[in-house]
Amino acid sequence: MNGIKMLISEIHGRSIWQILGLYVLGSWIVLQVVDVLSNTIGLPEWFPRFALALLTIGLPVVLATAVVQKGFGAARPAPAAQEGGQTPATAPSIAPAQGLLTWRNAVLGGLAAFALWGVVATAWLFFGPPTAAGSGAPLGAASRTVAVLPFASVGEDEESRVFASGIHDDVLTQLTRIDGLTVISRASVARYADTQRKMSEIAAALGVAHLLEGVVRRAGDRVRVNVQLSDALTERQVWAETYDAELTAANIFAIQSDIARHVAQELRTTLMPDVEERLAVPPTDNLEAYELYSRGQYLYRRARGDTRAGLDEAAELFKRAVDVDPGFAAAYAALADVHLQRWSDGFMSGEEALPRARDAAERALDLDATLAAAHTSLADVLNAELRFEEAERSYRRALELNPGSADAHRRFAHLLLGMGRYDELVRLLRRAVELDPLSIGYRLSLASGLWFTRDYEGGIAEARKILELEPDNRGALYSLGFASVLNGDHEQGIAALERVVEVEPGYPFGPPGLAWAYARAGRRAEAMEMLQQVEPRGQMLKESAIVLGELGNLDRAFEYLERAYAEDPGSLTYLGSDPTADALKADPRFDELLARLGVR
Repeated sequence: MNGIKMLISEIHGRSIWQILGLYVLGSWIVLQVVDVLSNTIGLPEWFPRFALALLTIGLPVVLATAVVQKGFGAARPAPAAQEGGQTPATAPSIAPAQGLLTWRNAVLGGLAAFALWGVVATAWLFFGPPTAAGSGAPLGAASRTVAVLPFASVGEDEESRVFASGIHDDVLTQLTRIDGLTVISRASVARYADTQRKMSEIAAALGVAHLLEGVVRRAGDRVRVNVQLSDALTERQVWAETYDAELTAANIFAIQSDIARHVAQELRTTLMPDVEERLAVPPTDNLEAYELYSRGQYLYRRARGDTRAGLDEAAELFKRAVDVDPGFAAAYAALADVHLQRWSDGFMSGEEALPRARDAAERALDLDATLAAAHTSLADVLNAELRFEEAERSYRRALELNPGSADAHRRFAHLLLGMGRYDELVRLLRRAVELDPLSIGYRLSLASGLWFTRDYEGGIAEARKILELEPDNRGALYSLGFASVLNGDHEQGIAALERVVEVEPGYPFGPPGLAWAYARAGRRAEAMEMLQQVEPRGQMLKESAIVLGELGNLDRAFEYLERAYAEDPGSLTYLGSDPTADALKADPRFDELLARLGVR
């Protein structure tokens, strides 16, 4: 008992309680700093634990130093000399400890430990984790990258597939809003529906560390969603949940938002208050409107850039959705996009499409100013209306609200093309490909962006990569044709553009593209014959003018350009950057037209 009292007295006498308190407080501050750094620069989840281990190792060292050095640094008094000038026998054993366990050494040790943590973190950032041979996937890393594989539906009917697709699409949208997460976009993950490939193979192809899978069952008035988040390399389950709820729009969106929150939490990403607020607000509380919207998106994705009938049907479904729920902002934004796609594909004139797209986008933003898709749609309209500064602000706002949107990156790049900001353009297009690495659409945009910026070899290379996957892909053949002709290989270019016309005779841009290639190659009669198949209206006015310029008929070419400026000025925004229009550029009327467009 006396020994315990003496020990307590010794601890008090050496101020160990104060030192312990200070060490715990300092350690807490260090761990907070480490946690913020880990979240900010994307370090794996074991880095904070590594720092905690170093601090735990340091604790006994600090306490031992406190015992030897008596509190905050006072040297322990030397033992009294025994009679005859001798010190007690224990004195020699204390001196080495006093020399080693000093406050100076303790502080230097702490700095060395923190420096060790910093060196490992820096090495991780610059060189990354080791990879499994041939897999390309990180070993033991919990990086903030995830691919949401297409959700399976228990029912085999189309209605069940559309319903599951809608939930999958909305979960993706929720996750791309979260800054700090890299979420692979829909087009790349779509090919892994019902796949039997191993997780590690899928992750390596997509460049992610995690996969989210789901199964949706709709039965009567109930909906059941099973989800599982896995470490792709180890196939270890990180998180899983089963949701079983009454089939209502509110419940569907609550499930989607909860999934997004859990994924963010498991991947150690902090949800900002504004994102948390947006996740909590359902876009509609009307189940019929939600189902019409989901089916419209399903058809739009299939028809986009392909068939006019599919786009028309998708537009009708979105119209019905907003008729059922006039407060459904996302449906208005989708309707705006369909109108823009009709115009872009040459199925509708700018006079018809752009006012409709503007009305729908503005209505969406009136209902929800934080809807990134609506800002993107409005930016496209502003770009087409030659209001470039306003368009750029809208694109940037869209990316602030949804930093993981590959589509917003691609569409912003189109604005920069007209403005001649080529380095930024290519950077945005490459980022879109990173966010959706297996998407043919984004690779097509990159291919056309490269040859538009006169990197013809780069455009040819990207087009060939796509054609290896899809030998008759219209867009890739189109890019290969133009890039090849511009690069001096008329034979290869004309063959590719002839194939475009064969593959899809109804594609409006096919005949003028081939007519231009014939004209460039000196095959004048064939160019004129092909040009006769082009109806000079809408965007075809510009395309026809380019062909006429190549044929040397400049007066008629500028007549068409003046008509285009009057009827559809948005079709001319890229004219100054278009290398196929070089034959027009020596004419003084060209610079005057660009000045009126505001791109000079």
